[in-house]
Amino acid sequence: MCETFSAHVRASGVNPILWRKPMRLSARWKFLIDLTFFVGFLLLMQPAFTGLSLHEWFSVALVAVMALHLLIQWDWIVQVTLRFFHKFWHKSRLQYVLDILLLVSMGAAFVSGFAISRHVLPFLGLHVEEDFFWRFLHSTSADLTLIIVAVHVALNWKWVVATFKSLFRRKQTRRGAQPVMQPLQQVGGER
Repeated sequence: MCETFSAHVRASGVNPILWRKPMRLSARWKFLIDLTFFVGFLLLMQPAFTGLSLHEWFSVALVAVMALHLLIQWDWIVQVTLRFFHKFWHKSRLQYVLDILLLVSMGAAFVSGFAISRHVLPFLGLHVEEDFFWRFLHSTSADLTLIIVAVHVALNWKWVVATFKSLFRRKQTRRGAQPVMQPLQQVGGER
């Protein structure tokens, strides 16, 4: 019975770990979400550019974008986790380890940032005394995150370039299809 149940689950396309169908988004949508995440992160790296209040509120928004990014990539995360010690591409292992480091460093930056918050936490009615540890952790983890993001983008550069090009590529007509103006010119005759 167990074998037939697992065969049924595999045939249904439902991920048994998540008990949901995998989220399928086009490469364009994934790219736009990742680009939003990347640009938002770069803006956060310069609080003098945005001001402290916007820096903190953008951080809250970026946590939501990060959660969306993880949700979209969840199936890849699960598959690599399950196959990490089996025969697997070295690049996928490297990306996986890098992604874990990125999650930890970015998580530390967010948590420490909220711990030293002067706008978000007071807005929520919470007050925390300023502590050197949280400030040090925030600046160190943010700098480390910037380095890891640079390596992450470099590892995925081919995908970034290909997807960026596809955003601006015109759809080509199918073979044998005539451009729209050609039949109109034939009807009207030569001029």
